[in-house]
Amino acid sequence: MTNELTKPMSAEELRAAISKAANELYLTVFSQYGKYVNPKASLEENLYLLLSEQNQLAFQTRVKRRVRVAGFPQTKTMEMFQMTKDILPNLNFDEVNELATCKFIDDKIDVCAFSPSGHGKTHLALAIGYEAIKRGYTVRFRRASDLINEMAEAQSEKKLSDYIRLMTRCALLIVDEVGYFDYDAAASSLLFQIIGARYETGSTFYTSNQTNPNLNKIQTFSI
Repeated sequence: MTNELTKPMSAEELRAAISKAANELYLTVFSQYGKYVNPKASLEENLYLLLSEQNQLAFQTRVKRRVRVAGFPQTKTMEMFQMTKDILPNLNFDEVNELATCKFIDDKIDVCAFSPSGHGKTHLALAIGYEAIKRGYTVRFRRASDLINEMAEAQSEKKLSDYIRLMTRCALLIVDEVGYFDYDAAASSLLFQIIGARYETGSTFYTSNQTNPNLNKIQTFSI
């Protein structure tokens, strides 16, 4: 293979060649190096700047992909969650901030946020899930009704075991709106198969409108 640098190249041709090579390597920042390079900085400083920008872009791309795979209906962050006593008088802010560290995922602790509708349970669950994704954890989000429907469909196709394995491989499973509807015996059995399969193998974050949920061995807090 002929080394193109041995051929005389104009400045424009060299810029085009750099851009082409960077794009082939999926180095978007390097392909647009002119936007980032500081003429007054050293070669090493500019190289570090380009690598830092490329790394940040790769991180953002990974997060977006993992959010999509997780099945989030929308992206919510802790910064968007309004924690004030006027809005949420019952919320323990220290407890929420501790959850945002995601240590409970390492400890395989299950969590349930409960309150009447409209108090921000789903927002908080999504924000915690987003924090977990940023920290490298695998996350899945399902509304309880959707989870039951998907399990029922998998069961009818004789693929329930595969589905349960899929939902137990993630580090954090968020099950939203538990208890919003009455479940028959079949639906309850499916839901508890997931709960049982994940017990002490991964963390599950539930949200519920039940003001006094009967959930044993699960850390609960009121919003």
